[in-house]
Amino acid sequence: MTSDDTTRNSKLPAHYQPKQPTQMSVLFIDPDHNSAERLSRTLTNISAVAIVPTAHAALNAISLHVPSLIVTEIDLPDANGLELIAKVHATPAMRHVLLMVVTGRSGVRDKINAFQAGADDYLVKPLDPAVFALRVQLLSRFRKVIGNSTIAF
Repeated sequence: MTSDDTTRNSKLPAHYQPKQPTQMSVLFIDPDHNSAERLSRTLTNISAVAIVPTAHAALNAISLHVPSLIVTEIDLPDANGLELIAKVHATPAMRHVLLMVVTGRSGVRDKINAFQAGADDYLVKPLDPAVFALRVQLLSRFRKVIGNSTIAF
């Protein structure tokens, strides 16, 4: 494109045009159904939301449909949420899945363990639903920028 093209045509080339927002499917894993439901209502561009109370139910749900985003509590009745995150993160077919921890645990060691297990973000309850929605949006943008590659430090 020449400089004359840009002055004559104020529209950007097609490959620079923003794409339509993609639909996301979200799986919440939290024994507190009301908390997960409250957070889910803040999300836009959602094609499907499922809320399950246990890791076992989550694995069943994932076997039927791999979500775009998994939001999990650490303290689940049947397992540690970090074990589930590690399992999802280690599965090549699920590398594209965003993994977020939303928990009442605020310790530094808990956060470090979550990120080491493969979490993409960590939020401490109670949290403002608007902040949650913005963090999901931010994660989604990051994933689009870096794709499925892993950044090593």
